[in-house]
Amino acid sequence: MPTVLHFKTKYLNLSELFIDRLVRHHERYTPVVGTVEPRLYTEGLAVHAPAGVDRLTAAAAVHLNRTPPFLYDVVRRHRPAVIHGHFGLDSYRLIGLARRTRTPLLVHFYGYDVIRLPREAGWRRRYRRLARAGAAFVAVSEAMRQDLIALGFPEDRIEVIHLGLNPDAIRFQPRTAAGPRLMAIGRLVEKKGFIYAIDAVRLLREQGLPVHLDLYGDGPLRTALAARIEAAGLHDAVTLHGSCTNDQVIAALYEHDVLLVPSVLAADGDKEGLPQTLVEGLASGIPAVATAHAGIPELVLDRETGLLVPERDPAALARAVRTYLEHPALAAAVSRAGRRAVEARHDIRTIVRQTEALYDRLAGTGR
Repeated sequence: MPTVLHFKTKYLNLSELFIDRLVRHHERYTPVVGTVEPRLYTEGLAVHAPAGVDRLTAAAAVHLNRTPPFLYDVVRRHRPAVIHGHFGLDSYRLIGLARRTRTPLLVHFYGYDVIRLPREAGWRRRYRRLARAGAAFVAVSEAMRQDLIALGFPEDRIEVIHLGLNPDAIRFQPRTAAGPRLMAIGRLVEKKGFIYAIDAVRLLREQGLPVHLDLYGDGPLRTALAARIEAAGLHDAVTLHGSCTNDQVIAALYEHDVLLVPSVLAADGDKEGLPQTLVEGLASGIPAVATAHAGIPELVLDRETGLLVPERDPAALARAVRTYLEHPALAAAVSRAGRRAVEARHDIRTIVRQTEALYDRLAGTGR
């Protein structure tokens, strides 16, 4: 089978399971991983990483946003049909490798690299170069595709391929009603909007509803969120659980009644692509309340596959939770429809086939 070289400087962070799923489910291509810093999800893969002096040289190249030299040896050894760069920043570092080895470069964008990174010094110029050098570009939602077009990436070379998961690995537990156990998952950063979820819990408690929010994740806003919880007198209504594994997240989905995804556009311009936890949640059958943010409305259709509310509106979040509590038939219908939507849009087998069809076109096999 032909080979594809996947590259990310740090392979992978805990939250980047969506990349691991793609790499491990290839059907017609053999994956090879290049990385400067192996971290998680490397077991059983052909992973190439520099050691000793070579690692210092690679780190220096990364600092200068250039190709780590060890990758040239990886390409000579495996002769990949395509180089698949994950995130815009790391893909930019592959321009020299792709040009010198005459290997097509596929650039896969996920979120911050489309919104926040271009605001940093020098990255608009670098992205113009990447737009010329990349053979094709992948966005995880139509909203992200439009953002890439606005940044100057060629419209005819951008393809929307959703984040994938294996529905068979996530048990569907249909909900016949919604209860008071709320949950939210993600890094504790502004774009996740968790402060509005906390405020929504306060409103629901003031209305006499005994809801409880379990918040899974860690990050720079943990202290601020803890202070908000304390100031609102919600120490018995909101629990911060800290960082957790994907297995722990999946298990928690079955222990709760409503998933809150209150994402917002952050002050620094950061925003979501499409939260993977939302996809996993709908696959499990938990009814979701989410904001009309970035790619979310492409999956969450209001009153069909979930409930949509405006950004930064805790009152709307509270009303949506109450809607589920007061209308069990709606919660049950949303539970079933959400699962069907994930199966139709996010099945990893479909995602891999779409990705490999793109590889075929880039490699000139034209299957």
